[in-house]
Amino acid sequence: MTWHNRVSRIVQDNCQECHRSGENGPFELMNLADVKAQRAMIKKVVKNRTMPPWFATPETGHWRNDRSLTERDREDLLGWLEAGLPEGDTKDAPAPRVWLEGWRIGKPDVVLEVPEVQKIPAKGEVKYRYINVETSFDEDKWVKAMEIRPSAPQVVHHVLVFLRYPRKHPRAKEQPNDMGGLNGYFMGMVPGQGHVVFPKGQAKFLPKGATLVFQIHYTANGTEAEDQTKMGLIFNEGAPAVEIHTKGIANTLFKITAGADNHKIEASWTLPKNGRILSFDPHAHVRGKAWKYEVIYPDGKRETLLDIPRYDFNWQLLYELQEPLDLPKGSKILVTAWYDNSDKNPANPDPKKDVYFGEQTWEEMMIGYVNWHALD
Repeated sequence: MTWHNRVSRIVQDNCQECHRSGENGPFELMNLADVKAQRAMIKKVVKNRTMPPWFATPETGHWRNDRSLTERDREDLLGWLEAGLPEGDTKDAPAPRVWLEGWRIGKPDVVLEVPEVQKIPAKGEVKYRYINVETSFDEDKWVKAMEIRPSAPQVVHHVLVFLRYPRKHPRAKEQPNDMGGLNGYFMGMVPGQGHVVFPKGQAKFLPKGATLVFQIHYTANGTEAEDQTKMGLIFNEGAPAVEIHTKGIANTLFKITAGADNHKIEASWTLPKNGRILSFDPHAHVRGKAWKYEVIYPDGKRETLLDIPRYDFNWQLLYELQEPLDLPKGSKILVTAWYDNSDKNPANPDPKKDVYFGEQTWEEMMIGYVNWHALD
């Protein structure tokens, strides 16, 4: 087994999406020289399953966007590293993979940009910034793909975009109350996740004349920065078969005691009508340890939908079901998160302090997002 006849293909398929010029990987992995330069790091993160980032236990659920290495690929990559990285015959090499420059969703139909450059200080707390971006479409739109791209991603903790309907719009009474993200959002970007492409026949509704409110959380990193975040949209032709909603299942009334290494917090949501569940997106900060999504059916039956025994704040992933789950009205989705506020957590900023809900990274959040649509 050599680089050219086997390992190059594993790297192409599993690493280059992020580890290439212009993307958020900290180094490139586009050729053998790149891999040789990072051999020790690659061996470490593949061995401990940190990379590629995927944290759902394989015993529960089947996922459309599963990033994890197959066992064969993992063993072959580690074996090749142990064997001294043999190059092999260039005749066995695959063609270089062609990546689209810039937008991962493809060329957007429209790009919306926050109107002013945001200046980020080198130090100190940076409060959430809420920036209005006006739209001027001459008709309602259905959005089938979206992507958020900050110009200074190194200082962007997250971006959430909320919809504000015009008061005279026929559907104005349906405007969602997103509660700053606690109850949902139109589009979001967090570490490890910044774009979404809905399956055929699914889209989000963007009303004519809507205002998009960008909630941007910047984090100072020691160097002053300037950012002007953009969002690209691709529209569906005509109305889709179904309208997607993002629901936030949140708990803000908690206290994580100093030193607690396995603090449990729960939140739940009962479906108001028959619904189809598409994906899950758990959100916590640096004390987040593990997550679980369960459903309790109206007849009392209980089933685990997603189990994340090792949550990683640096990779807040979307978990898309391979086959959507249809649930009857009255089903309860129970979301449970566990937190490590002890000195055993190397990311803990202060294990001697009690922790409460808050917007900043050194505080905590508990929000379990669900993408779904009604079946009625």
